[in-house]
Amino acid sequence: MKKTNVKKEKLKKHSNKGITLIALVITIIVLLILAGVSIAMLTGENGILTKATESKEETGKAQEEEEIKMAYAAAKANKVDQVAEDVTADELNAELDKLNSTGEASGSGTLTVTFENGHKYTIDQSTGAIKGPETGEVPDDEEEEVVEGVTIPKGFVYVGGTKEEGIVISDNPADKDKGTSHEVAQTLVGNQFVWVPVEDDSAFKRYEGYANKNLQSYLSSCNEPYSKGYATEQTEYDAMKQSVLDHDGFYVARYEAGTESGERTSADKNNIDDEVVFKQGKNVYNYIKWGNSMTDPTGGAVEKAKGMYADKEKYGVTSTLIYGIQWDAIMAWLDPAYTAGSCDTNNSFVANSTGKGYYNQSSPTTTGSNANYAVKNIYDLAGNVWEWTMEACNSTLRVTRGGRYDLTGDGIPASYRGYGTPSYSYDDFGFRSALYL
Repeated sequence: MKKTNVKKEKLKKHSNKGITLIALVITIIVLLILAGVSIAMLTGENGILTKATESKEETGKAQEEEEIKMAYAAAKANKVDQVAEDVTADELNAELDKLNSTGEASGSGTLTVTFENGHKYTIDQSTGAIKGPETGEVPDDEEEEVVEGVTIPKGFVYVGGTKEEGIVISDNPADKDKGTSHEVAQTLVGNQFVWVPVEDDSAFKRYEGYANKNLQSYLSSCNEPYSKGYATEQTEYDAMKQSVLDHDGFYVARYEAGTESGERTSADKNNIDDEVVFKQGKNVYNYIKWGNSMTDPTGGAVEKAKGMYADKEKYGVTSTLIYGIQWDAIMAWLDPAYTAGSCDTNNSFVANSTGKGYYNQSSPTTTGSNANYAVKNIYDLAGNVWEWTMEACNSTLRVTRGGRYDLTGDGIPASYRGYGTPSYSYDDFGFRSALYL
């Protein structure tokens, strides 16, 4: 009868549904495979988009290199009868500007040209040979660390200390987590810096120092930045100050500048080729002038301090000769009474550095020579050698701080302001760098 036909019809209908579902699944799978292949062709390691990006990148690098070559050739040609002379960073920058290049040259001997995209090229100052670029990218394991809210900048490691006692960093990974004691400091291998907190914006300004247990009266004749200084003095000061206020502090070299090239003598008055180090037990970097003049900061402490970490992308900091306002921030950190001009002149290190610095001697000593000369993990803020600063006095002098080896700690304490002609270069003059983020 027809019952059998009904069952067959139902079976047929069910069979048709089954075939349709399988076909749909297969179709989806095929589409997914095709989509995956298409995406891989576009974005894979050898994909169209990847290759296009790489091609654009290589074209950009080639253009940058061509700009450098053209600028160098033009700068060399401008020397006319002085073709044998090296091309300076300023001369190269002048030609790069004419090309509307985003590259900026810096350094000496081997110049570095840095582009806005982070590409860096090195150029031999004499031959024009180019190497690079470096991308300035930092591996994930070198991302900035934060300790008690204080940023440990790229290229540096945390050595030890707290925000209260002084956080110490080093530019050598071997020093990581070693500690801050005087004994440990003798074994550290990198250049070291200490964080100086500045958490009250209104207090970040210059204050009168002390002399012979009395306040000085120099601020009326001293100024910073110097209004008639070199072309970029104001902008450099503004950048430093803004960074300090934005980050609530800055780093200062743990030691006076030193050198591993041997003891410096009067024959080194015009020699700034020695490498600068901020390590314990090194010959002090003395016999160095501030610069060639009030308006020419080259040839001395300013140039050496600024060149310490010129590669901003690598280290994440800007290095400068310490400013007067920074020196006073250190004094205020060591003794909050400093901002009110009410330090205990018998017991405050700021106003009376007796026993806390290298005084009453006939010649300078090595950096960090005595554990007693450290305050908040910073050594030699008092005595040993005068330290050039960026502050100016009147229209012919640059300010020095901290006293020197043949004076006394009560007469010339850590906060004392001295001064010298920028070109002055003797055994009692040295310097110290500061870093800002």
